[in-house]
Amino acid sequence: MRPNIVVIQAGQMAAQALGAYGDTAARTPHMDALAADAAVFDRAYCSTPLCAPSRASMMTGRMPSDVGCYDNGDDFTSSTPTFAHHLRAAGYHTALVGRMHFIGPDQHHGFEQRLTTDVYPADMDMVPDWRRDPADRLPWYHDADTVFTAGVSQATVQQDFDDEVGFRTLRHLNDRVRANQAAGRDIPFLMVTSFIHPHDPYEPPREHWDRFAEVEIPAPKHPEVPEAEQDPHSHRLRAMSGFDLRDPSLEEVRRARRSYYAAVSYIDDHVGRIRTRLEELGLLENTVIVVTSDHGDMLGEKGLWYKMSPYEESARVPLIVHGPQHLVPRGRFSNPVSLLDLMPTLLELAQAPADQAPAYPPVQDAGGHAVAAPSSRRGLSLLESARRETDGRSGPEDRDIVIEYLAEGTLRPQLTLVRGQFKFVLCPGDPEQLFDLVTDPLELRNVAAEPAYVELAQRLRAELDAQYDLPSLESDILASQARRRLVADALQQGTNRHWDFAPDPEQRYVRGDFWSSLAFGQIRGAEPVENSP
Repeated sequence: MRPNIVVIQAGQMAAQALGAYGDTAARTPHMDALAADAAVFDRAYCSTPLCAPSRASMMTGRMPSDVGCYDNGDDFTSSTPTFAHHLRAAGYHTALVGRMHFIGPDQHHGFEQRLTTDVYPADMDMVPDWRRDPADRLPWYHDADTVFTAGVSQATVQQDFDDEVGFRTLRHLNDRVRANQAAGRDIPFLMVTSFIHPHDPYEPPREHWDRFAEVEIPAPKHPEVPEAEQDPHSHRLRAMSGFDLRDPSLEEVRRARRSYYAAVSYIDDHVGRIRTRLEELGLLENTVIVVTSDHGDMLGEKGLWYKMSPYEESARVPLIVHGPQHLVPRGRFSNPVSLLDLMPTLLELAQAPADQAPAYPPVQDAGGHAVAAPSSRRGLSLLESARRETDGRSGPEDRDIVIEYLAEGTLRPQLTLVRGQFKFVLCPGDPEQLFDLVTDPLELRNVAAEPAYVELAQRLRAELDAQYDLPSLESDILASQARRRLVADALQQGTNRHWDFAPDPEQRYVRGDFWSSLAFGQIRGAEPVENSP
């Protein structure tokens, strides 16, 4: 029997803020319990550290540049297959609950049901402009104020949204049992539940803030900003958010980080409730649960906050896969993986045929002949990755992971290549960066120009040059930005028709046949055990 699949995605949840990933200050018992009996990927990376393109990439199994989704003001075509399309075609019921940051009129991208609207607008309101200086701030940029004002809130937009997502998730699980009862058979389902927390603003509920009253939240390990000559990208990010004008005090940093940890704990409660409901409904034994995020959060490291950086805190994500042991291996896996891998993983679990189309245009050699597509821009099933690591067929150096950044805060395409213990960052006009993550896990020492590493840096640069035509990519991005600015400006004139998703009215109570409505809605629990006299 094919398993049900539940994907739980948080917004901007960094791997390093979970107990399952070694943080002793975290209060994440539910995610930790899942991880203790699951496949945990210790080096999972997003394909881009920004919300909309990361999610589009994850859902399609293709890099942002390959689906033409460069930034948070960009759509991807409705004809691009997602894992929701694939599983729906394979007989799964597919539903999205919560956030996916789809831009444009297609607000489903393969999901049969969508149960909430999104928290952010679906319009092209967030189109970057690489012609502007990053310090010339657009109104939708991240704002340093969210660090200075972090703290408890009784109610916020994000709390309202996530509370609704949690409620509708639990009710949808009830509905899948009702549908199976009515059909007289088990119809496998895919449910993607996507929260906005712990995304900034850092405004957790009082209950979760109070959990850290006696907890010493770790300070940033290296809050000093890198030299601008070595790392101009970090300085652009700081200028874009206003951190070039003022820095938070140590107390403000502590409060913001405590607020973030509290928001992660809030997400953990939701994870616990979802697992409990699956168990109560008798679904857990045949359900695979995936917990992940779209990207991380710098949380003050190197003077940076939020995402948009290739550094580990921003680019790494938690990735926990829990399910029946005959489907999901147990243990921790250290080979690098990517959110690109979620698509082939779900297809394998669902026994769905893989997309036959190439994941991106074939690479050509100097003579114009097609050569094999490099694996670093294609997904690999996480289950297969775990199998290869377990039986020794694959080590950390045997598969490259590529991270793109093509949005605000840079002026040219930025590419990052992870190979084993090394991370290489390339952005035309900026110094090349190479970090040894084993000897320098905090990424403080750029060794790209050091004699012992020059040859390696050249090899990694050559690998990226083989995969990308950077001048053409830059030209495509600039043209895309110009087109979308025109479209966005035009749609503001005259009658404004937003693309935001409006959920359908529900027909879940007594409508039509009285007794049939009541019978459909009932899910009988297990009979209580009578105590013998």
